[in-house]
Amino acid sequence: MSSRLNLVRTLLSQSSSSEDRGSGGTSAEASADTGFQTRTPETTPNSQRKIIGRGQPAGSVPTIGTSGLDSSESDNQASVVSSNVGPTLSGRGRAQFIQGLLKQPLESGRSIPTVADDSASTISSAPAVSILGAGRGRFMQQLMNTRADEPSVSDESKTQLTEQMSQITIAETVQTVEREPVKRMGTKGTPVQLMTNYIRIACDPDRGLYEYEVRFNPEVDSKVARSKYINQHREVIGNAKTFDGVKLFLPKKLPNVETILQSENEVDGHTVTIRLMYKRKQRMSENIQFYNILFQRIMKVLKMIEMGRKNFDPSAPKLIPQHRLEIWPGYVSAVDEYEGGLMLNLDVSHRVLLQTTVLDHIRTIAKSNPSDWKNLVTKSLLGAVILTRYNNKTYRIDDIIFDQNPTMTFMSSNRQQQISYVEYYKQQYNITIHDLKQPLLIHRKERRIAGQDKPQELMMCLIPEISYLTGLTDEMRNDFKVMRDIAAFTRVSPNQRLNSMRQFCYNVNQNKEAREILEVWGLKLDMEPLVMKGRAFEEEKVIFGNAQVGVGKAGDFNRAVTSSNMLSAIPIRKWLLVHTNKDMKIAKSFMDCVQRSCRPMGIEVDTPAIEVLPTDKTELYVQLLRTKIRQDTQIVVIICPTSRDDRYAAIKRICCSEIPVPSQVINARTLANEAKNRAIVQKILLQMNCKLGGTLWSIKIPFQNVMIAGIDTYHDPKQKSNSVSAFVASLNGEYTRWYSRACIQSKKEEFMNGLCASLEKSLRAYEKLNGVLPQKIIIFRDGVGDGQLRMCSEYEIPQLMEACKLVEPNYCPELAFIVVQKRINTRMFRIDGQSNLNNPNPGTVLDHTVTRRNHFDYFLVPQSVRQGSVSPTHYIVVHNQPDYSPDVLQRLSYKLCYLYYNWPGSVRVPACCQYAHKMAYLIGQSVKRNPDEVLNDKLFYL
Repeated sequence: MSSRLNLVRTLLSQSSSSEDRGSGGTSAEASADTGFQTRTPETTPNSQRKIIGRGQPAGSVPTIGTSGLDSSESDNQASVVSSNVGPTLSGRGRAQFIQGLLKQPLESGRSIPTVADDSASTISSAPAVSILGAGRGRFMQQLMNTRADEPSVSDESKTQLTEQMSQITIAETVQTVEREPVKRMGTKGTPVQLMTNYIRIACDPDRGLYEYEVRFNPEVDSKVARSKYINQHREVIGNAKTFDGVKLFLPKKLPNVETILQSENEVDGHTVTIRLMYKRKQRMSENIQFYNILFQRIMKVLKMIEMGRKNFDPSAPKLIPQHRLEIWPGYVSAVDEYEGGLMLNLDVSHRVLLQTTVLDHIRTIAKSNPSDWKNLVTKSLLGAVILTRYNNKTYRIDDIIFDQNPTMTFMSSNRQQQISYVEYYKQQYNITIHDLKQPLLIHRKERRIAGQDKPQELMMCLIPEISYLTGLTDEMRNDFKVMRDIAAFTRVSPNQRLNSMRQFCYNVNQNKEAREILEVWGLKLDMEPLVMKGRAFEEEKVIFGNAQVGVGKAGDFNRAVTSSNMLSAIPIRKWLLVHTNKDMKIAKSFMDCVQRSCRPMGIEVDTPAIEVLPTDKTELYVQLLRTKIRQDTQIVVIICPTSRDDRYAAIKRICCSEIPVPSQVINARTLANEAKNRAIVQKILLQMNCKLGGTLWSIKIPFQNVMIAGIDTYHDPKQKSNSVSAFVASLNGEYTRWYSRACIQSKKEEFMNGLCASLEKSLRAYEKLNGVLPQKIIIFRDGVGDGQLRMCSEYEIPQLMEACKLVEPNYCPELAFIVVQKRINTRMFRIDGQSNLNNPNPGTVLDHTVTRRNHFDYFLVPQSVRQGSVSPTHYIVVHNQPDYSPDVLQRLSYKLCYLYYNWPGSVRVPACCQYAHKMAYLIGQSVKRNPDEVLNDKLFYL
């Protein structure tokens, strides 16, 4: 044992003497060393841990063996390569490294404790060898304590070894192997030339993002002061850098592993020593956030105004004077690493601004409701986003103070005097505030302060007279003329999008400052969007009771729905019709249309029981439903004179939960146009048939004993109610019957509890109808962002698998789990000729180059649009236990888009997801309680 201790001492002495020769002996730099270091060489295979000498050129560190000492060497021998630099000892771990020196295996079941980083320690003037890791002296002391049963080792020897080893830190460099991109491409379909809104970013191989750890001696607490000291050495580190106070990122690697710099304090002139310790070159995937920050800088250089995650150009507004609106054009951009490399996803966006001030809005409400205007103003403005044109910044309104006005004073920024808001805006912006009695708007934001756990809340007061509303009011959204005039600017064709993208690339590459932001980091933006090959599936055929109809290029079969027989029609014998006195004529017209339309559609409809209400009070509807719905009532049809959310919610609450019966609520205004009544009534009859359990059409899906399910969630935007999860699963092989179950989740309740229970009940319903459980289950999960994919993989999928065992202990079906994303910024355009772009036809798929690097995913265009640009749907295959090929999943996703019975064509997501969305929204928005289980096998929520 003593010989092994001598070996360690020998290595330490060799390191000290060699470093003395290599660095000119000890110096003030060595005495100021903070001790614990964490150096991470750029590439170190096999997770090597190295002893690294200070001040050496990068890449000049030799190694001894591959795992401590070579096993062929004797206890007293070690071969040291090169004597002019510190030796490098490679090993598999801290304990294994020391154990390799001591050459005696640990006893079974005994472990060597580790100590956390002890970076505050200071090394003496003796040169130090770095074995970067956890806790130097204490780690070695605990190691020696574990060997206290060694009688041959004296306490003095252990103490001496501990003191010497306390100057050693263990460097742990884990080489992260760059994974190859996931490439899963299909082959079926007709090739088509596509252009996307992705622009390639070229990367200079000699540049990158090099990470350095920065240490100051003496310590400097202020981040601002640290940045000033770093900025004194531009001749060494250059002008391009990113420094957060601890880590320094440079576009080029410095010549030495460790660089010592001397800065001068501007106040008292004392010297501050800065140590830059090289860590590693970051991978491209680790730099995504940094690249996005660079493009945010470019947006500012191009004079764009940031609003949310988008940037808009205030210099080119599009005015709509008749509505007092203006539209700012802009872009939404995102840099990421895709299958084809680093790219910029760039899409055109618009921001609608009102030319009316907040004060105008307040005056309008006060004039129309003088008794309760404060309460109404608060309701209408809280949470609204406003724009202050004097600085082109946006703020959220968090509160309104009615008992203060612009004459109130506050402490100026230099804290020398009180100043009123009127004086402040006159001095700073030369703006004269006229209304001195207007209230103040409050915007709150948090600011983090070093050394404090909780962020500090700052309150900013804004003046309504010089604050402008953004977005659209509910009244404007319901005004057809307003929305039509806005759409003339915001619905951008494929060719217009291409021109906007080209203009952006031109502006970036022609602007010297913007171009240099990229060039200094070794980046260059291409001038043209990417062009690649996609595929278009063949035309789908919809199966009716008496015919098969092709969907055509538009993916629409509206005419065939009313002229063809349903697959399964449910006779309507016992049903209830409710309307008010003033809607008597509309109700009669509705009944006449029902009688004329039902026979050609193959539906038998008897005369209903009719109930007439004197007024449209909500309580009258509630009372009538509770007394007139009978045991044999199949469906209730209610004609309401106007659209009122409270009345609709009350009706649905009774018919979904209290007295479970399918219900159909009709706005009388939709039946007011007699010329269109026939088409409207036909669609109402189709909805009624679905709610009773009938089926309208189907698509051929060649699966056997496979259940397909959809999941979606509803979250209250105002956070006043609980979330709702909806689970919709197929019950038959034609995928025309569905089992639907919603579950209201309280904030403290486990989200997966409801979904697992829904899957269990769906499997039991499937078994009851088919006599067997499904062999495979395919789940389409909507409402999941990129940040939640890992949660799906590691959390949701295992729990769903366990839920299957609740049906039968040995039941283990093969599960495929696919995330569906429809709110994306990806666009695809079909190239017709050299310069003409059009929207792709429904069924166009793209599964390479712009897909995610580490996922099996694809983009699918599910439907046709007549105006603007089509938005594809993004599918990410998180789990694929049945090992379905890309062709199978892509074609299945497209087929399911035609099975939503509320629309005679394709929808953006598979029908099971659309059903789940519709159900979750109804329960979360109106019913606000779990529906009765009796309705679960019917599409009662259409």
